[in-house]
Amino acid sequence: MKYVYLFVLFSIGYIYSPTIQGQVIDLNHIESKIDALIPKTVNDTTPGLVIGIVQNGKLIFSKGYGLANMSYHIPNDSKMLYNIGSVSKQFLGYAFAMIQIEGKININDPVSKYLEDWPEFDQQVTIKHLLSHTSGYREAYTMSGLSGRDIGVDRLSREECLEVVRKQPELEFEPGSSYTYNSTAWVILAEVFEKAVGVSAAEWVKLNILKPLDMKDTQIETYVGEVMINAAESYSYSEDKGYTNEKSNRAIFGAADVNTSVQDITKWITNYSKSMLGGDAVNNLFLEPFVLNNGINSGYALGINVGSYRGLKRYRHTGGHEAFITQLSYYPNQDTGIFTVSNFGGKGIISTTKIADLLLEEFIIDTDYKYKGITIEKEKLEQLTGLYLASTLNQTINLTLIEDTLSINGRTKLIPVKSNTFQINGSDEQIIIDTLPSGKTQLTALKTNSKDIFERVESWVPNPEQLTNFEGDYWSDELETLYHIQVVNNQLVVQHRWNEDISLKPISKDFFATDYGMYVKFNRNKKGEVSELSIYSGRTLNVIFKRNKIR
Repeated sequence: MKYVYLFVLFSIGYIYSPTIQGQVIDLNHIESKIDALIPKTVNDTTPGLVIGIVQNGKLIFSKGYGLANMSYHIPNDSKMLYNIGSVSKQFLGYAFAMIQIEGKININDPVSKYLEDWPEFDQQVTIKHLLSHTSGYREAYTMSGLSGRDIGVDRLSREECLEVVRKQPELEFEPGSSYTYNSTAWVILAEVFEKAVGVSAAEWVKLNILKPLDMKDTQIETYVGEVMINAAESYSYSEDKGYTNEKSNRAIFGAADVNTSVQDITKWITNYSKSMLGGDAVNNLFLEPFVLNNGINSGYALGINVGSYRGLKRYRHTGGHEAFITQLSYYPNQDTGIFTVSNFGGKGIISTTKIADLLLEEFIIDTDYKYKGITIEKEKLEQLTGLYLASTLNQTINLTLIEDTLSINGRTKLIPVKSNTFQINGSDEQIIIDTLPSGKTQLTALKTNSKDIFERVESWVPNPEQLTNFEGDYWSDELETLYHIQVVNNQLVVQHRWNEDISLKPISKDFFATDYGMYVKFNRNKKGEVSELSIYSGRTLNVIFKRNKIR
């Protein structure tokens, strides 16, 4: 049996159907279509998910699939609490907007104004940089993983997160120049907030946001193991272990740890349009995207993404914690919100965009992004193939030819629209390839909210003797941990006392990739000897390990 909670009115045997600016929503019709989107892995004996649809401030549809608690066979439903992970960030973001308008803080102030013993870098980092993920600070979760800790198991405290930045030798990039998602920034923000108002951020949010919105069931987890009343559990599944009841190893409000229900989140979504907390001035500040130093709109405001989907304006955020995966999307022009939480990890996800396609079909402007393209000779296209490395050293693009067409990584075809400009069908992403005066080939990847620069690199296949030049012990003062590099079966391997061995795959001279989304660059001294290595990943750049002894 599936458990359903539909808010409907009956009149002469018919179900009342709410409208979205003239469009009639047939709830029975929508329910059957949403049911068809539910993953086959979810049934009445497994964990699953909950779904809520909010329109004109009312919860017009909610339904639970699968179990919230497997031990006691309790079903998922709209009244139970779910940990919404990073979707929690917007509550603290809104709180900052409120105290900014009240004059209790200036988000353009430097972070160091509010925190004692806080590092000063060459460039000033402001509160607004933290709120918009543009600070250049280290990311604690990534750094903890590099030090050998299992983020899903080992306890991570607020103080440890702060210490990551205190030990940071330099900023990863100029503040405001790049959007790099960083949960650690929100741990710092909670500390700044408390210094500004005199009470903890969690307590302030309870009194000034949750209570006025009558979100009486919503709870903020402030320490690991805190009992959440009427809370769902989350689960993962593997063939060897079966079901595992996942537990949290951290409780750090700001970055995450709001537990709420479908019914309570309705009240929060309604505030997007009604501006019930602080009025329009606060709401407008909360929803104003940060503009990067180069003039590009980052698409991220104070804890929420502001962008579009198929021509419709959309506010959106996602979150993952334990094995909960949350999606919240709101379409302001249609006053429609869609909220889903899976308590079954990746096995219980349903796309909110597919639900939006069902609900908002009448309003969708299908841009399609279909390009006719021009003809470029195969020989000229071949000259553009090769491996391109990002200037940030944390991602690559491999251009190859498929059926006389340039492609990314052999999968995504590029459509030439100019001699050096390519598009991707179904996307607004643009690839521009230029030959620089130096003779090097540069690739620029332009998206709505970003501009990434890549340079073509020469491939490199080292022989076994060359690989032995990298062997040795490498120590990081920043992480206080040691990596041992050695050749195993003609392949360079990174070894750590707590981590599994990580194989390094050569990309270009002295530069290697891993299967874990990280890249390793070996640096040489003036004598040409390998003297250190540095690690780059999606969220953390240039973590240096000094070689203990050069052979």
